[in-house]
Order: sequence, then structure tokens, then C-alpha cells
Amino acid sequence: AVVSTQSTGKTINTNYFIQSNLRAMESIKEELHGYDVTKKMVWDVIYNTDWSEWWLVMLESFHFLILCLVIMSHRAAWHGLSAVLFLSLLAVMYFAQTINAYAAQNYSKFAKEQYFDSNGLFITLVVLLPCAFNCILFIFSWLLQSWSLMVDIKVQQARYAAAHPKKD
Repeated sequence: AVVSTQSTGKTINTNYFIQSNLRAMESIKEELHGYDVTKKMVWDVIYNTDWSEWWLVMLESFHFLILCLVIMSHRAAWHGLSAVLFLSLLAVMYFAQTINAYAAQNYSKFAKEQYFDSNGLFITLVVLLPCAFNCILFIFSWLLQSWSLMVDIKVQQARYAAAHPKKD
């Protein structure tokens, strides 16, 4: 069916419109089915990983240390340290594919099993997600500090305005 609009004078092929929407819904359905497979793959990686290997324990400790530094840098307002850590975490995330390829080639030097797949699922779970979480915490901390600073400035402006009223 062809529909003509009066305001613009354009004609719209409704069959094409319906078919394109059906194709879009089919692709969404396929993506959702892929989501189930991916979710299963994530749980398989989590359950099948030997978390007692020394390098994984060190990696977990590293992420815990970074989390502690995020919390400490927020409370102590260590802006320089938090900026360096934030940029370092972003660099690790940027080079994750290179790190994954190197680790896949040399896994026998530090790991009992080959965890590093070509899709990067393992490195995403054990490196990228904790780094992204810490980066989000840094950003949240900086937003809270900015908000607190803005509130302090407004309070001081209000006190100054109350102490020094304008003369008309």
C-alpha cells in the first residue's frame, strides 16, 4: 500500500516500512538470543577459572588495592594521585587487546591453562570490568567533590551578601 501525506506531498510505501520493521525486530530477537549465549559463556568463564593461580590472586589484589586507593584519594582529596591512577587505568583499558594477544601467546609462562581467547572475554572480565568500575568511581568521586565545592562557594557568597548588603 502507498500512502500520500497531504502536508508534504510525499508518498510512503507502507509495505517497505512494515518489512523493514520486521527485519529490525528479527535482528533484535537474534541479538537477545545471542545475549543468552554470552551470559552462559560469562558464567562458564567464571566457574571454570582456577582463581587460586598466583597471577590471578595478584591481579585480584591489584584491583582491590586500586579500589582502596580510589576510596582513600576521595577522602584525602589526593587529586594528583587520583588523576594518575585514572589515566593509568584508561591506558590499561586502551591496550587490553594488545595485552590479551601477548598473554595468549605467552600464557604457559605464567598460567596453567589458556584463558585468553580471541574474543577477549576473559580479559574483559578480569581486567577491563574492574578497571572500568574504578574509573567510574573516580568520576563519581570527582563529581561529588565538585558538587561539594560548588555548595561551599554558594554558602560563602550568601554569607558575604548577608554581611555586606547592597546600598541603593
